[in-house]
Amino acid sequence: MNYRYIPQENKAEILENAVINGSSEEIAAAFKELGYIEMTARALGLACRFRGVETVKTLAENGATFKIPKTEEAEQRYHCYSGAKQSNYRSNFALYLLNITKHIKGACCCKGLKLTKKAARRDKTFLNQLTDGERAEVLRYLCENAEKLSFSPEETLYYAIFARDEFIASELKKLGVKLSEKRVNIMTNGGPISDGYWFEWCSMQGKLPNDDYIPVMKTIAAELNGERFHCTGKVYDLTKTRFENTEILEFFRDNFKIARLNKTQIIRDVINMNNPGALVVFERLGWLSDIRRRDEMIDYAQKLGDRTECVAWLLDFKNRTADLAAERAKAEKKMEAEHNASPTSVVIMKKTWGYKKREDGTLIITSYKGTSTNVRVPEKIGKGTVAAIGMGAFSGNSGMCGGRVTTYASYDQQRQRRTITKITLPETVNFIDNSAFADMEALTEINIPEGVTEIGGVAFYQCLSLETLVIPSSVERIGVYAFRNCGKLTAIVERGSFAEKYCKENGIKFKYKEQ
Repeated sequence: MNYRYIPQENKAEILENAVINGSSEEIAAAFKELGYIEMTARALGLACRFRGVETVKTLAENGATFKIPKTEEAEQRYHCYSGAKQSNYRSNFALYLLNITKHIKGACCCKGLKLTKKAARRDKTFLNQLTDGERAEVLRYLCENAEKLSFSPEETLYYAIFARDEFIASELKKLGVKLSEKRVNIMTNGGPISDGYWFEWCSMQGKLPNDDYIPVMKTIAAELNGERFHCTGKVYDLTKTRFENTEILEFFRDNFKIARLNKTQIIRDVINMNNPGALVVFERLGWLSDIRRRDEMIDYAQKLGDRTECVAWLLDFKNRTADLAAERAKAEKKMEAEHNASPTSVVIMKKTWGYKKREDGTLIITSYKGTSTNVRVPEKIGKGTVAAIGMGAFSGNSGMCGGRVTTYASYDQQRQRRTITKITLPETVNFIDNSAFADMEALTEINIPEGVTEIGGVAFYQCLSLETLVIPSSVERIGVYAFRNCGKLTAIVERGSFAEKYCKENGIKFKYKEQ
């Protein structure tokens, strides 16, 4: 039979069967009969798992590699990832060498791998996985011929650590293998969520079983050249669920870049878990030495009602460490100062509002730092009149607009803004900048004052709960995507106004004001 013209997926299957059932001579003969074989990666992986170094050599000498054709057709044909869409979304058939029988959680590299303990042969016998000694021989050969075979020792080390295959990880270290610079850079400096390496790293560490977390993360930390793991709000959210284990909390403290995290929110999270052991860690860190934070945490724990162990620990901490007389005197002095301040004083307002003075003397609000879900923007701050809402001032997410970051708010500030349901703007406002209210997914009510002449691009982007918005006739310009992804929105406009024209051109539901 002439095998040269059969479909490529059949050629790959015939080669794989030859690896499991045939001798080296029969495998070499299969190559000659089949001609060009586009997919040899699985066959080579099976040899690494069940046959040993001689079979691997035979395959390599006949042109087999771990390469996968980088096309969507190949992904469908062989039920794997080829990197056609994102560069590191590739199935890694070299991982057949690892002593694993389940896919590594969160990793994209295992798609298409069948991690069986035994391989059935035509004669009804079975091949067992190779012994550690046999695996070491195969590994050395793969490393010696890495370029020829498209084998990445660095990636194998990365996945071996996560798979808890200490033997292969140790053998790779003996051969001088380290994690790739790309992996180290992603783990220490982060990346956009669109970066497949960063997405996979977050997913893999997030899905580690608690029992594996410390040994795996300690091994990886040792590969980072003294750097700490990058930490974002998402990474923290994935890790905080493990803080009942104080060893994990202490590892997080010592090995992640946590300087920008909101310490108050972290303490609240462990109080929610009723975990006084974690509070001991915070005491050692000095996180509870701030009097206001300490008392806020006591109040928070008491209001929850069922966090008795944490309340008892916090009260004991206060009794052990506080100079109560001095604290009382300081609080009374502060109260008197605030009482004497006017309601619009800069001292009071700076706690809630970020703002800048414009050339004409009016003020532009640059950020909201408060915690209310019903927000009233002040007409004045000190002697200045509030006339504009700045870029990203209330944005519930950081992002780019026109090449600039729309908000420098912390993760916790962004999260708080996404809970705001109502905003009242003063009649003095005449300008709303780009992204001013973007991603405020809970916002249901806001007024645009008569006198506003411009609404910036993506100003209300993804305000998912906003149902009605009155756009005054004074508005002369509305930026691109100002109301994009506001699926519930119906604009109220005046007949013949710029807003009516804008709504028609951009497919926004609208109705006319009642005359």
